[in-house]
Amino acid sequence: MTERQAAEPLRINTMGCRWEVDISRLEAPLAQRLRELWAACSDWRPDRSEPDGFPEVLTAYHAGTSDRPNGSVIALQPDVESAPYAFSGAITLRCIERQAGRMTLLHSAALALPDSGATVILIAESGTGKTTAARRLGERLGYLSDETAVIRGDLTLIAHPKPLSIIPEPGRPKIEVAPEEIGLLPAPDQPWLAAAVLLSRSPDVAAPVLEPVDVFEALAEVIPQSSSLPLQEQPLDTLAGVLTAGAGCFRLRYSEIDAAADLVVDVLRSVSRGEQRSRTWQVVTPPQDQRTGPWVASPAEEGELPPGGRVVRAPWRDALADEDGDVFALNGPRPVRLMALGASIWRGCAEPRTVEEIRDQIVAEHGPHPDADSLVRQAIATLADEGLVRFVPA
Repeated sequence: MTERQAAEPLRINTMGCRWEVDISRLEAPLAQRLRELWAACSDWRPDRSEPDGFPEVLTAYHAGTSDRPNGSVIALQPDVESAPYAFSGAITLRCIERQAGRMTLLHSAALALPDSGATVILIAESGTGKTTAARRLGERLGYLSDETAVIRGDLTLIAHPKPLSIIPEPGRPKIEVAPEEIGLLPAPDQPWLAAAVLLSRSPDVAAPVLEPVDVFEALAEVIPQSSSLPLQEQPLDTLAGVLTAGAGCFRLRYSEIDAAADLVVDVLRSVSRGEQRSRTWQVVTPPQDQRTGPWVASPAEEGELPPGGRVVRAPWRDALADEDGDVFALNGPRPVRLMALGASIWRGCAEPRTVEEIRDQIVAEHGPHPDADSLVRQAIATLADEGLVRFVPA
């Protein structure tokens, strides 16, 4: 590397964010390795969803040195193997912070058909197979990310073709490899969402199978793998739209991802751009003065319902009701799925109601029961513990 090359910033354009990273303070081998690892993110054209204020400037330096630079910094150890992993995490976190509330951000791999841009997102907890799946499927599909799917409101995606984080051998820390170094195909120019897949890997699976997943079941599993979801205007409705895009949501049960590759590719080839599964839910939007903040949930109701008191919904962030009457609610950042009596009571308490009125509603919906009064009171207490209803004195 020449002195001029060493002085040039590392330009990274990923997740719709452009970063000019001053790497001149790093030791030459590490600086060169970072350039190699992030070559797939070097296209400097701004994304149409880039937040205001970009490009931003960052400075990378070696932790522990006395001359900490001013401004936004990334502190790295000088080790050329471990430092790139920390660098990738720092860039990804900054991108998530800038796109929070603007995009649907999921902890998932993303890969696309090179010819059509039809994209599958592979959702799973950390350490359960996303990167391995991205490595293997990326030999046939364009690589968007092994870690973070960035989905616009129109269900197109922004690539995050970061280096892949792999464990070279048991007991060693993760290292980074560039996608082109392991033969992965580049992302197509205009990826669009064609399917969501929940990964379920088990050595006991004889043959891989894709199983359709109900949207409320999918919400319960995907929300823990999302970032900053409550910051979106209609978080649950938006995520439900993601999970019903194209062919919809599936669970992939498999032992080895190579055996499942054809199933994934076949799903992508079966979908046309703009397809959407049936919308089986309605949005229950809170009045503006009854909406929680994104990170503050309505607290549990303390004490018991006073004699003659009434029950009413507590403030909530967003909620969906499906055709079966079930409810999926977001109390601040906390998701809660309601079924049977709990869902019926919550839906019926848009205005304050007495226990007797609620009991009569439940009997009308679900039929008579000798313990109807006790069951209704128990369900009300559970909703109160979840912060979903509050008590109004007589």
